Amino acid sequence: MADPISINGLGPVSPTGLTKPTRPAATAGEDFAAMVKEQLQQVSRMQSEADENVQKLLTGETQNFTEVFTAARKAEVAFSLLMEIRNKLIDAYQEVKNMRV
Repeated sequence: MADPISINGLGPVSPTGLTKPTRPAATAGEDFAAMVKEQLQQVSRMQSEADENVQKLLTGETQNFTEVFTAARKAEVAFSLLMEIRNKLIDAYQEVKNMRV
C-alpha cells in the first residue's frame, strides 16, 4: 500500500512548501545590492549607447534610423522598468515602516 503522506513516491509533502534559505540573510542582502548596482550600470550603458547613436545620426555618420530608434527605445523601456522597481521598493518600505509591532 502507498504511503498516504507521499505523492507518487516523491516524498513527504510539507504544509507550506517553503524551504529554508541556504545562505545567511546578510549575504542575500549583499547579492541584492550588487544586482541592483549592476542593473543601474546596465541602464546607464544603454542610455549612453542611445545618446551616441543619436549623435551619430545627427552628424551624418550613420543613416540607420532603425538602429538608432531601437537603441533609444530599449534605453527608454529599461529606464521605465527601473523606475517602476524603485517605486515598488519605496511602497514596500513605506508599508513595512507603517506596520505596528
